[in-house]
Amino acid sequence: MKMNILSRKILVFSFVLFSSLAIIGQDKDNPWVIGFGVNAVDFYPTNIKGMTSENGVPTDWYDQFFNLTDHYNYISAPTKLSVGRYLSESFSIELAGSINKISKVGNLKLAESVSYMAIDLNTNYNTNKLFKLNSWLDPYLIGGVGFNAKGNNVKNELQFKNYASFNSGIGTKVWFNKKFGAKIQTVYKHFFNDGSFPHFQHSASLIYKFGGYDEDNDGIYDKDDKCPEVFGLKEFNGCPDSDEDGIMDLDDKCPTIYGVANLNGCPDSDGDGVSDMEDNCPTYPGSKELNGCPDSDGDGIIDMRDACPTSAGPANNNGCPELDTDGDGVIDKQDNCKFEAGPASNNGCPEIKEALEAKLTELSNSVLFKSGSDMYYSKFESKINEIADLMKKHNNLKFQIRGHTDSVGPEEANLKLSLARVNKILGVLVSKGVNQLNLNVKGFGESMPLDTNDTAEGREKNRRVEIKILN
Repeated sequence: MKMNILSRKILVFSFVLFSSLAIIGQDKDNPWVIGFGVNAVDFYPTNIKGMTSENGVPTDWYDQFFNLTDHYNYISAPTKLSVGRYLSESFSIELAGSINKISKVGNLKLAESVSYMAIDLNTNYNTNKLFKLNSWLDPYLIGGVGFNAKGNNVKNELQFKNYASFNSGIGTKVWFNKKFGAKIQTVYKHFFNDGSFPHFQHSASLIYKFGGYDEDNDGIYDKDDKCPEVFGLKEFNGCPDSDEDGIMDLDDKCPTIYGVANLNGCPDSDGDGVSDMEDNCPTYPGSKELNGCPDSDGDGIIDMRDACPTSAGPANNNGCPELDTDGDGVIDKQDNCKFEAGPASNNGCPEIKEALEAKLTELSNSVLFKSGSDMYYSKFESKINEIADLMKKHNNLKFQIRGHTDSVGPEEANLKLSLARVNKILGVLVSKGVNQLNLNVKGFGESMPLDTNDTAEGREKNRRVEIKILN
């Protein structure tokens, strides 16, 4: 008779639970989890006032927490049904119902076992996000409320009261695949009256995840489907790729024409990185700066408008190069010496000063004087003639004739000797037609030797003149 009453309670409870599921299951955007398993109730480790061990010692929190044989109340059959809903990555809620039989309250064994039924509404906090564990392991913390109903029997020393509980605990889910898993949890139920007796309720369940809605029937739930009303592909989170170019239509600027990713799905027939819709020369590779048109000579004028597409030239000359007859890099219209190469800094005319001075230095250094005399050897007369010819040819330049001696003799006498030598050369050059106004002289004596004065050969080289260009 008692079992019939218990069976009716289970039937009523199951109806209420599945009715709740049917009502709330209409929310198509959230996943649900249903669980079916067993539970055990343990009063012993909850520090109930007056409870003692077999030796008469008061019990303490968590005493013999895993002593299933002596303290756990359970039925060897499925006794718990639950349904849960995920609210976010961190939170979910669960409505659970469980039945049991109570025959032991700590060390006290009841004369007759009584029924136990609980309905709990708990919030679970998923700690996986904090600890970053594997996706198949889902530990969580529990907090919530419940209502516990326990039967009574006059033969029993204890009589129970039905009362609401405050729940807290821990648990974990272990997922075998995307749908199926298992969970175990321990919940402490606390009451604020003396007749309900706080206790732990342990449970283990098989769980199944379900829910969601797929309006476009593409196999992707709407909550995960970026395009829930259009049939799409899994790799694009439910969005279509109409032209099958690997770019979903949402991101494809040309969704009906096969294109390339770096151009947002638009085609590029010539492969120049400019889409056909923006390319003024879609069949000829070009540059982005010139709207996809080529510029073979790199002069900034596209080939189709360049009169000389393979030779760089300015726009005002239709892309053709300007003439440079002497090839010195200065175009003829800017070249003052278009038949003679010269740098742009000299308007295309050659700069002669460096070369001329080098030649004059070479010639003058080779004119050597007799020791202690301003007389040079006659064999160097041809060198003097060459110097005169160069000075007359460049009569627009000013020259300085510098005299030097070896170190033989007093320094003051050597300075006078160096001046005598340059004046000697000055007079010879003037006699050969060099403009005297283009010449000046300076003596340095023995202060600037060209070679060592320790040898006859070195001293001979030091008895010399040098010519420098002043302008």
